[in-house]
Amino acid sequence: MNISELSPGSKLRLNVAIRDRQFEFESKVAEPSKKEFLIEPIRMDGKLLNVEGNSVTVDLLLIREDEKPIIWKNVDIRCVRHKHKTYYAVDKDLPGKEYNRRREYRLFVGEEMTAHIGSDRTDRSILLKDVSNSGFAFINPSSLEEDEESFVYLAFPAKLGEREIEIPLFGKIVRKMDLPDGRVLYGCVLVKKNEILGRYINQKQMEILAKKRERYGDALE
Repeated sequence: MNISELSPGSKLRLNVAIRDRQFEFESKVAEPSKKEFLIEPIRMDGKLLNVEGNSVTVDLLLIREDEKPIIWKNVDIRCVRHKHKTYYAVDKDLPGKEYNRRREYRLFVGEEMTAHIGSDRTDRSILLKDVSNSGFAFINPSSLEEDEESFVYLAFPAKLGEREIEIPLFGKIVRKMDLPDGRVLYGCVLVKKNEILGRYINQKQMEILAKKRERYGDALE
């Protein structure tokens, strides 16, 4: 697939490597341009993530429902001005290929909260280990009576910008692993994708970058 075939508003994922750190950011295709293919830039608190440094490499992914993602690897991406706005830009004639995705960026949480699991509608206390754009993992004190492919619902308290919010996570258990201390780790795939979760993960990754300013001083403008 050529990247120029994507329509405005199509969701893209930017896999960004800055020296020895890996990040994933959600973005989308911007309005058409005659000269270049434009992508909405990643920002936090008004600061633009600069993807032009020598120590930065970027892969673009198109996530498709029930199909393998399309990847454009190690793209030459730059910042341009178009109609008085700043965008990321790549060449229009950029060929992509199907990608066997094995793992997404996981944002560590490590917080206790309540969840509803399976047909039991009572509150269960669990430890939310991490979240990603496609799922989450939690730790239960012991093995669940009904765990295989059970549905799990929880409201994840988070701060998006200056707002205190709850991000609903509705997933299905697809993985189980016994831990040495007797607890059990469960991996869940999201039944329904959540745009707010993607924005929150973007924000947290930008915060991680901000804390590394001295080391990655060329990554933020």
